Amino acid sequence: MFLSCVVIVLSLLGYFSKMVALGAVAAYVSFFEIGLGPIPWLIVAEMFGGKYVTVAMSMSCQLNWICNFFVGLFFPVMNEALGAYSFGPFAVVLLLVFLYAWIWLPETAGTTPAELQAQLVEKNSGVTYHNMDIEGMAAHAPPSKGEWEQALADLAADEENNGNL
Repeated sequence: MFLSCVVIVLSLLGYFSKMVALGAVAAYVSFFEIGLGPIPWLIVAEMFGGKYVTVAMSMSCQLNWICNFFVGLFFPVMNEALGAYSFGPFAVVLLLVFLYAWIWLPETAGTTPAELQAQLVEKNSGVTYHNMDIEGMAAHAPPSKGEWEQALADLAADEENNGNL
């Protein structure tokens, strides 16, 4: 995709023919569909546990469409201002995304979501986000079925006692 952006800019500057630019656009779209396009759906499903996937997926989808809206909104203005270099910012963003993925995203091949979460907790141990202790949260297992049943029975008993007063 990065090379497609460079070829598009060079074609718009007159170094290549317009047919090469058309081929570069087709290559950009093709590689986007097998590369960055599905990322909002793939990475989110791997990085979050089952009970959080739906919320994370809908937030990811919303952010994806908001970004698409702004790209469509500002591209004509950017094209007018930058002319032949209007695909340059896209190349810069692609380079930054590549560096981010290369340096900071964990490798997920052959790992389960639980192993991935453990890796992320280990990597971020000692870090507190919004007054939440990640290590403490990871050390506690979710309530068992018996604990839920006991809590519901206690709640029902409290409601029954308060209703009789």
